[in-house]
Amino acid sequence: MSVPVPNPEPSPGQHAAPAADAPTLGSVLAAGAGEAVEVVSVPGGPGVPVRGVGLYDPGETFAARDHVLVAVGVDASSATAAGVLQAAAQAGAAALVVRRGAAGPAQRLLDVARVVPTALLTRAPWVEWTELVGLLRAGLAYGGGPGAAEPATDVPLGDLPALANVFATLVGGAVTIEDPESRVLAFSRSENGADPLRRLTILGQQVPRWRLAELTASGFLRTLWTTDDVVHRPAEERFPERLAVAVRAGAEVLGSIWVAADGAPLGDGARQALREAARTAAPHLLHHRLRSRTGSTRRRQAVRALLDGTPDVASAAATLGLTPRTPCAVLSVLAVPGEGSAADPGRALHLAALQATAHHPAGFALRDGDRLDVLLPLPGPEGAAETDGPGRHRTAALQARRLGGELAGAVRGAGFRPLVAVGAVREALDEAVDSCRAAHLVLRVLRERHPAGGAERTAVVAEEADVRAALDALRVVDAVSTLSPAVDGPVRELLAHDVAHRTDLAGTLAAYLDRFGDVPATARLLGVHPNTLRYRLRRLSDLFGLDLADPDTRLLADLGLRAAGLLPPRAAGAAAGTAEREED
Repeated sequence: MSVPVPNPEPSPGQHAAPAADAPTLGSVLAAGAGEAVEVVSVPGGPGVPVRGVGLYDPGETFAARDHVLVAVGVDASSATAAGVLQAAAQAGAAALVVRRGAAGPAQRLLDVARVVPTALLTRAPWVEWTELVGLLRAGLAYGGGPGAAEPATDVPLGDLPALANVFATLVGGAVTIEDPESRVLAFSRSENGADPLRRLTILGQQVPRWRLAELTASGFLRTLWTTDDVVHRPAEERFPERLAVAVRAGAEVLGSIWVAADGAPLGDGARQALREAARTAAPHLLHHRLRSRTGSTRRRQAVRALLDGTPDVASAAATLGLTPRTPCAVLSVLAVPGEGSAADPGRALHLAALQATAHHPAGFALRDGDRLDVLLPLPGPEGAAETDGPGRHRTAALQARRLGGELAGAVRGAGFRPLVAVGAVREALDEAVDSCRAAHLVLRVLRERHPAGGAERTAVVAEEADVRAALDALRVVDAVSTLSPAVDGPVRELLAHDVAHRTDLAGTLAAYLDRFGDVPATARLLGVHPNTLRYRLRRLSDLFGLDLADPDTRLLADLGLRAAGLLPPRAAGAAAGTAEREED
């Protein structure tokens, strides 16, 4: 960060005394952003004045005095965080926000935080940077400062029903607050009964389509969204007159406020009162939108943290409304397209996610590329006090398996073949990562046995026990693939030869090993004459020095082929292995 823009008094490292009713760090955080950050250090106390919110940029000169600086991409556990805090303090920042790392703040950062006047905050993992900036700015606008509106400041930030009632008193009519899609967010009480249009809008929670068509055709909506002023719609045959104004945060439209005459014509001061209401409503609508959006983001981040093995299990569990000692299991789902199908499996996985959350409210579904992971909390000991541990495990495993069948049905109903892996039941949420890893391994086995493009449409639901041998082999392959020297030296040469000469000697070797060296059985599987197979085996020996009579050579060759992702071809009907098939 270059030298900050010079400021008059106070001197660097000091903060000006807050003016009466001016926003402070405490008021900004209390207005909503406090849920998105964790306070690490506040040397000046919560009364430190805040004049704005800015982004930390090491390559720019800026005036940061009494601002909350957001350091996008800076982790509290990184070696650079301490220097960023020092630079922010030299610029006179009121506070610095950095990302909360899994390892916690670095000791050097904590040492700096103890000697600088700038507060140190860390961003919660469930909130995005843009959302955090929005929450901070909403809190700043609500708490006072340049352009902040005075009316209705006693209404808690985000309490839109209370705000609508206050606006109705100020404007002298019946108020409806809507989002940009004309959905009703809040409405005021009506003194003389709602007119038919207002009643339809409130009951349907959105403006009727026919009404939107009228407003669009007449140009009313275009005028509303393009002007900062109040727009008037005269009384109609069945409906009283209305005033409307767009609510904005800068150039962005957050929604609108509508006022209908309620038993008497709107007064002369209604327009000015509605203009003031729009300014007052801006931080409320911004806060409402961000809270609605970050609520789902927060839950997704909490589920991801548990599946990745977060050390902060208590925080993630609280976000999901669970206790850390909640037993759980993880299910993983793939939607495999049929032969010749180019359909997107996204819709099938979406239906499976809806199945998991709609019919099992305790479940949390998370899409990850072409895979859907479902964290399934299960009844704990308090729900089964008279059942022993093994009995609880059997009941929980059956519940997880049953959900696996339901998810398979949802995917199959969308026209895809479902592969569902059920991870083992674990005793607490800190072990969800183990169940997730097991489910992913089982899914790898199923994916290899049931590749895309096949004609088979049967659903497969499997647990670890169903594919135990293949799973153990997969774990061995994963373990030996990291050894040095690599065990797949000859196999690597073999694969390179196949690519260069457009042959399939590696496939021949995989089939031969899979059939335990049985030449007739391997030849039948490959659809070649036994003598052709014998010729290929001699080529393997001559070209790559593979002595297939030696058991160690066979073992290493098999591991090398598996590590390269090459599985032997399987006869029809053999691909299912021991996995359970869920028939229509």
